[in-house]
This record gives sequence, C-alpha cells and structure tokens, in this order.
Amino acid sequence: MQGKNKNLLFVYGTLRKGGANAHYLQHSELVEGMCWIIGEMHNTPFGYPIVRFRGQEKIIGELYAVTSEELVCIDKLEGYDPEGKSENEYERVECTVYTDESETNAYTYIAGNGFASINEPIIGGDWLVFLARKKRGR
Repeated sequence: MQGKNKNLLFVYGTLRKGGANAHYLQHSELVEGMCWIIGEMHNTPFGYPIVRFRGQEKIIGELYAVTSEELVCIDKLEGYDPEGKSENEYERVECTVYTDESETNAYTYIAGNGFASINEPIIGGDWLVFLARKKRGR
C-alpha cells in the first residue's frame, strides 16, 4: 500500500475524475483509471455515496498514488480521524483493488457508524453512471 513515499488510494465517489471533489487529487498520480473493489454502494441524501464491505457488487473507481500530506487532507474531507474510531464519518481501511490484469492492496473509505440507516443501493456500483442517470431522470 505504501511505496516511495506514496500511498495507494482507491476512490469511488466524489474524488473520481469528474466528481465534485476531484480537485483534491489533481496533483496525484493516477495509477489505474478503471478498477474495482467488491462490496456494495449506497446513495446518501448528502450528495455522495457510501460503500460497505458486504455484498458482491463491483464498486467501480480509480486508483491513485498519494503523498502522506494528500492523504491527511483527504482524511479531513472524509471525516476520518485515526483516533476517532466510533465518531468517524468514514473509516479508512485496506482493501483489494482489482483490474482486468491484476490486483493490489490500497486504502479506501467505507461507511462509518453514522450511516447505518442509509440503504438506497446503487445498482452497478458506479457513482458517476448513477449521477448521469439521475440527471436524465432515470
């Protein structure tokens, strides 16, 4: 997950290219533009998705190499504090990221305890496709 002072980070929602928070990764190295993890994705009423490690859906995203400083900034965006276990909006965890040719380990953010009541599945596991369909009224 860490090499050459970089951390691998899998993003699936607003941090993806075209997402509302993509600017957080504008100086980061895109390692893989089309990859996935396994779990389930849900829509929230707040304009961003959550992921849980249950279910067997492909969650589509991107893989970045980020510096420790960039990771700290993204931790703040995601409401993650390493010391705040039960208070965190998201938890930063290790996961397996898959491509058509390989797999690797990376960090990602999953739903914290505060999202327990959120249960609107995003079928297909692709936040940007979900937003485009929603915009078209489908």
